[in-house]
Amino acid sequence: MISRALGEEVTFVELSREQAHAHMAQFMPEEVIDGTLDVLGLPLPAEQVISPDVENVLRRPARSFGEWVERNLSTFR
Repeated sequence: MISRALGEEVTFVELSREQAHAHMAQFMPEEVIDGTLDVLGLPLPAEQVISPDVENVLRRPARSFGEWVERNLSTFR
């Protein structure tokens, strides 16, 4: 979606857990990193369920990723 919105190719580069850990250690407390990597890399089934929390907190429906890309397109340029 980002590539399409920009009209150019965007490459995704997957980091190993060790590379991600080293990068996150630059700005996150050590005790938070492994839990964050677990949620991002090995989410539990309950963590994959769409929740009503966004709508409950913001009092509006959640937006799609495509809508988010469009609203934040200048960030990618």
